[in-house]
Amino acid sequence: MLLRDTVNPDALGKGDGFGMDGLPNADYHAGPGLSVSGAKRLLKSPWHYRALALPHDAPPKAPTPAMVNGTLVHCALLEPDEFHARYVVGPDVDKRAKEWKAFIAAAGDREVITPLQHDAAMRQADALRAVPQVAELLATAGGKSERSIWWRDQLGLLRKCRPDFLAPVAHGKGAVLLDVKTASDASPKGFAKACANFHYHMQDPWYCEGVSAALGVEVHGMVFAVVESEFPHACAAYMLSDESRALGRELNARALSLYASCIASGTWPGYPQDIQVIDLPRWAFSAAQP
Repeated sequence: MLLRDTVNPDALGKGDGFGMDGLPNADYHAGPGLSVSGAKRLLKSPWHYRALALPHDAPPKAPTPAMVNGTLVHCALLEPDEFHARYVVGPDVDKRAKEWKAFIAAAGDREVITPLQHDAAMRQADALRAVPQVAELLATAGGKSERSIWWRDQLGLLRKCRPDFLAPVAHGKGAVLLDVKTASDASPKGFAKACANFHYHMQDPWYCEGVSAALGVEVHGMVFAVVESEFPHACAAYMLSDESRALGRELNARALSLYASCIASGTWPGYPQDIQVIDLPRWAFSAAQP
């Protein structure tokens, strides 16, 4: 196994991998390798994956308020020393006001956030730190935030992941991964639904496999630390069941097989191009009954 600060991911052999600390998030995403987000797109269609992986002229999407909140919470919880180097709190005025625009112009490289955004993120981070097992993981000696991981799997495919937090356990013989999620509903039922909707059951085994392959340690599992976006920011910690993780592994394997097939053939098919006859979903017929 390889574990170096700098290495060319494309040069990795089967079963080899490495971890890199301090890499900017944008550089990680722009770098080579298939991420679990890419695997999810492949299952929609290879055409979707390829279209977004190649340079394109689609207009950039502005992050949603939920995305901004999630990013702020991650930084406040996992990299608190970096928060004020990346963000600056603007005045409590309308964003259309001259005062706001002048503040942005003077902010330099730091992103300007509102007082409400700042206060919410800090309360959410504090709420997560109050969860005993989350606090225990964050306090683990040698824990690493935002470590970028690359590995080449047994199919010869270059893959990558970037765990929110990696906590060594058992005297360095293993690790637990911590993933921070913001949600509208952090209850067991609500987060289980989010896991299904956003395919977090694919992320769990993908990350655990990657860290194990790249760093040569046994990964005991992934803990999801979930906090609600709305006050009073209820939070909880979860691990997926073996059955749910098995489904995630099955979907990952399907995506990887599709990816390998597309690379070999050089074709990235999308939706069928011939005219098809489709049915409404069965619930539509039931709903139409008098």
